[in-house]
Amino acid sequence: MTVLVTVAIWIAAAFGIIGIPVLSLGLIASLSNGEASLPGIEALADGVSPGSFVIALGLLCVIVPGVIFICIQMRRILLTLVEGDPFVPENAGRLSRIGIAIAAMELIRIATLLVVRALPSLVGDAPPKLSTQLILWISVAALFILSQVFREGTRLRDEEKMTI
Repeated sequence: MTVLVTVAIWIAAAFGIIGIPVLSLGLIASLSNGEASLPGIEALADGVSPGSFVIALGLLCVIVPGVIFICIQMRRILLTLVEGDPFVPENAGRLSRIGIAIAAMELIRIATLLVVRALPSLVGDAPPKLSTQLILWISVAALFILSQVFREGTRLRDEEKMTI
């Protein structure tokens, strides 16, 4: 399982390394009459609003590091599970941090959409739809509850160790 999390970290990093320059070039093309060229690279962005690229670039810059952070926290939790003792105080904090990271990524996504919608020159004819994903907020709540379960499990385990 640790190997899968490590692979997920590398895949997220690769998407960030490839995606950010590609989306940046697309944004430049959409702002400059639909064309942009660099040595060996040409980009055509006819009919695509700059707002689409701003949204994609902004979200990529937030989501890739967020996913990497979440994968690292999950890897640390899995390491304690492999060691045979998942009920350590650190895991409760890790679960809380994962919940905060997911909530922050969703709030930044919504803020990015609001900024792009507020700038008519970026949006063009079709403004992006403002929506929230209920399943993310349910996941955040579940992670905070699970964090408290781990805190209580740690407390009970420590209490049991002191019992004769």
